[in-house]
Amino acid sequence: MRAFISVELPEGIKKKIFKATAEMRAIESGVKWVEEQNLHLTLKFLGSIEGRDLLKAVSLAEEAAKGFNGFKIRFEGLGSFPEDSPPRILWVGISEGGENLKRIAESLGNREFSAHLTIGRVKDKGVDEVKSKMAGIHGFSFGEMAVDSINIMKSTLTQKGPVYENYRRIVLGR
Repeated sequence: MRAFISVELPEGIKKKIFKATAEMRAIESGVKWVEEQNLHLTLKFLGSIEGRDLLKAVSLAEEAAKGFNGFKIRFEGLGSFPEDSPPRILWVGISEGGENLKRIAESLGNREFSAHLTIGRVKDKGVDEVKSKMAGIHGFSFGEMAVDSINIMKSTLTQKGPVYENYRRIVLGR
C-alpha cells in the first residue's frame, strides 16, 4: 500500500482554508488543488510499503510519538516553494508549533522538513494570477488546533484522485 505519516486536521480548519482559497481555486491555472477532505500535514511520505516494512514504520512512529507531548499549531499565511524560482507547491504556513512538527518529522527520519500544509501542486505554468490572489490573503489566520496524535495513512490512487484512510492513530506521549 502507499502510505504516509501525518497530522490530521479538524473539519473546521479544512473548511476555513477551502473557503479562503476558493477564488484561487476557481482560476483556470496549472495547479492541481488538494481536495478539502484530503488536507493534512505530511510528516513523512513512506511510499509503497508492505508487510515487515509497514510494521517497522508503525514502530518508528510509535517511538517518535513517545518523545512528544501534545502541542498547539496555528495556520497562518500562504506561500509557495521554491521561493526563488517558479513555484511547485502552494502552501498554508504554520506560524506556531512548527518547530515541534519539525522535531517529530526529524525523529521519523525526514531530514528536510519545513512545516507547511500543501494546498496545491503546480503541474503547469500559468500560476501568476493565483500568486497575486495569494498575496491578497497572505497574512490571513486559518485557526489553530491541538496536535495530540500522528497517523499512518493509507493512500489509494483512483481516477478521481487519491483516497486517504487512517491505518493507525498513534497518540503523542505514550
